[in-house]
Amino acid sequence: MSDGIRRLPAFTALSGQAVLDGHRKGASIQLDETYFAGQIRALQADEFPPGERRLAALRDSRETYESIDVEVESLTEQHLWDASRRFRRRLRTVPEVAHLDRHFPGHCFVVPEWLRTDNRLHYGARVYLFREDDAPTPETVMQENIAAVVADSFGDFERYQGRLHGYPDCCIDFYQDRSPDSPAPEWQAIAPFADRIDEDALGAGPAGSIDDVVPAFPDTEAEYAFFAREFFPEPGCETARTKGRAVYDTLAAVVDERLVEDYFKLTFGFNYLVAQAVHTGGNRRPTPGDLGREDLLFYAPLGELTTLPRYS
Repeated sequence: MSDGIRRLPAFTALSGQAVLDGHRKGASIQLDETYFAGQIRALQADEFPPGERRLAALRDSRETYESIDVEVESLTEQHLWDASRRFRRRLRTVPEVAHLDRHFPGHCFVVPEWLRTDNRLHYGARVYLFREDDAPTPETVMQENIAAVVADSFGDFERYQGRLHGYPDCCIDFYQDRSPDSPAPEWQAIAPFADRIDEDALGAGPAGSIDDVVPAFPDTEAEYAFFAREFFPEPGCETARTKGRAVYDTLAAVVDERLVEDYFKLTFGFNYLVAQAVHTGGNRRPTPGDLGREDLLFYAPLGELTTLPRYS
């Protein structure tokens, strides 16, 4: 594992390493308040020495990102393209985008991300990580997103994103099947394993531990299928399980296995909270620390995390 990738937030570094090792086509990071605030809080934790330069860069990144105003004249492909180009130029001035690009030893780029709900247009930003020899162009990703938004067929873009992230085709199809007569696919995927979560321990926040929230994981080989945040595999998918096990073993060869075990526990717990929110009609995304102290610390650089007694 390169020194550069160890400078990235642990969640990002480990998902990026799985890409570099060929077990995933790509990975991505949503740039938002959770991403910036999680890193700032993690670097201020007692476990790590002060990192004022990095903290200043993160605060600057958050301020720069929040200052970006996006205007779209009307919902046409040309106007979305014009807005996307302007938005992307501003995104590339965010210091964190440069930090990710500089230290990820593959191909890294940022693109705007559009979502249309009830004829309202929403926007955000996503950073993608690929191997140098297996990456689409930013313009291709933008075109897929814009075309889906204009046609009001966002499911087409979700399917494309699933392929970009290297998810099995059967799981992509499963995720797209949203019948009003059945539970959401997020909950269908997680429900068989819901008893792995100790609901009483969830309320402890950063004062608790992932060991309390997910006492035993993986309890069976099937849980290896949850190898990525917001990936909800088709129940019983052998391809997802095999891919997840390969990711686990590859990471365990380069960092302490306890760290990899926590990474999978935290990913499973994150997906459980997302699925639970969808199942109950909520829209709250998990915040750093919801799953215990380790959940917050994984926003720190991987190199800092590996100095802790738990992972050394």
